[in-house]
Amino acid sequence: MNIVVIGNGVAGNNAASIAGKFNCEVAILSEEAFPEYSACALPYYLSGEIARQRIFLNQDKRSSEDGIRTILGKKVERIHVENQEVVFEGEGLHYDKLIIATGAEAIVPGIAGVDKAGVFTFKTLTDVDKILAYDKRTVAIIGSGFIGVEVGIALKRGGCEVILIEVLDRILPRAFDRKSSDIIRTILSEHGIEVLTEERVVHILGGRQVEGIETENRKIRCDTVILSTGMRPRVDLARSAGIEIGELGGIVTNEHMLTNIENIYACGDCIESRDAVTDKNSLQLLWPNAVSQGRTAGYNCIGIHSKYRGFVNIVGVDVFGTHVASIGHTGAAFEGAGHIQVIEKAYAKHSHWIIVKDGAIVGAQFIGKTKDAGVISQAIWKRTCLEGIEEIASRQKLLAINPLFTALERYL
Repeated sequence: MNIVVIGNGVAGNNAASIAGKFNCEVAILSEEAFPEYSACALPYYLSGEIARQRIFLNQDKRSSEDGIRTILGKKVERIHVENQEVVFEGEGLHYDKLIIATGAEAIVPGIAGVDKAGVFTFKTLTDVDKILAYDKRTVAIIGSGFIGVEVGIALKRGGCEVILIEVLDRILPRAFDRKSSDIIRTILSEHGIEVLTEERVVHILGGRQVEGIETENRKIRCDTVILSTGMRPRVDLARSAGIEIGELGGIVTNEHMLTNIENIYACGDCIESRDAVTDKNSLQLLWPNAVSQGRTAGYNCIGIHSKYRGFVNIVGVDVFGTHVASIGHTGAAFEGAGHIQVIEKAYAKHSHWIIVKDGAIVGAQFIGKTKDAGVISQAIWKRTCLEGIEEIASRQKLLAINPLFTALERYL
C-alpha cells in the first residue's frame, strides 16, 4: 500500500511512523527544506538557550526498513482525487491513501506598515532564523497568547527590550481569567517586559524599516515588530481538491480522521477538532492534539480501527522560573451560558483556580505548581461533578479506593 503524507510536522510524522510499521510504502512531502523539528523548542533556540541543531528530531535515526521516504523542499501544487495522485513541481506521486497534515499559518493583520523590514511572524524555523539575523534592540510583540508570551520571554533573555501589546483586557486571554492573568503579567513586568493591555496597534511607523508603532493611545519607539496575532489552518490545497472545510476554517473529518473524500485523511493543525467539554468543533492548534490525530489517521489508513475522542486543552509555559498552566476552558468562555463557580486556593508560592459549570469541572488554571494538573484533566474528561466528589469525600473509606477523587479533594 502506498501512503502519501503532506506535511512534515508532528501530526504527519506520527501518522507516517504508524503506517511505516505495517509494511506500507510511505512518502512524506514537505514544503520546508528542513527535517522534522520541534516547534515547541523554537523559543529556546530564539533565546540562545539551545543550539539550532538541537531542535531537530533526529530523523536520520529512522530506519529505512520502516519504508518511509521524506521529500523535502517540495510544495504540493494539487491533489488529483480521480486518479489518486498528488502533483509537486510537475511530478506526480500515486497514493492508495492520502494524509493531509499541512498545519497552520500565522495570521498577518491588516495593520498599516506591516510590510516593512523588521516585521516578523513566529511559526517556522525560517521565521526564527530571520529574527535572529536581524539587528534588533527593542521589540514590540503584537498579541499576548502563549506564542507572544514565550517569544517575549525568549527575546528578553536574549538581551532585547520587549513591549508586549494586547488588544483585550488581559494577557493570555484564551487560557487564563483575570486574576491568574494579572499574576502572570506582574511576573513579566518584574522581569523587565513592558505589558500594555486594551491597546490596539493601528500603524507600524518608519520608512523602509520599522522605527516604531502607533496604538490608539500612544506612539512607541521600537526597531522590530513580531506579529503574534493567531494562527489559521492551511487548507487551500484541501479546498481545491473538493475536501469539506468547516465554518471555523479547518478541514472537517470524522472520528477516524477521514475527510468527505474516500481514502483521504487529515490531521493536526489544519483540521477542526471536537472539544470534549462542549462536544462542538473548535480550532485547537496544540501539539498533543496533533500527536493523537496523527496516530489515529495512521492506524485507520492501514485498516486498524481507531477513534480520535476529542481534546481537552492542556497548555503551559515557564514564566521566568514560575510554571503556569491552563486546562480546559476559562470561566470567561462560558459567560452567560450556565452557572459558573470558581474554586480558588492561594498558598505562599502557588495558586490554582478550578472552573465549574453547572456542577461539572470544565477547566483549571495553575500558577507556581503544575505537576498535579493531570488530575484535573482526567476529571474534565470524565465530566466529574462536584456533588459526586463531595458525597464520596464524606465517606472516607470510599474515597480511599478512588485515587482520582483522593487527588481531586486536595484542589476542591
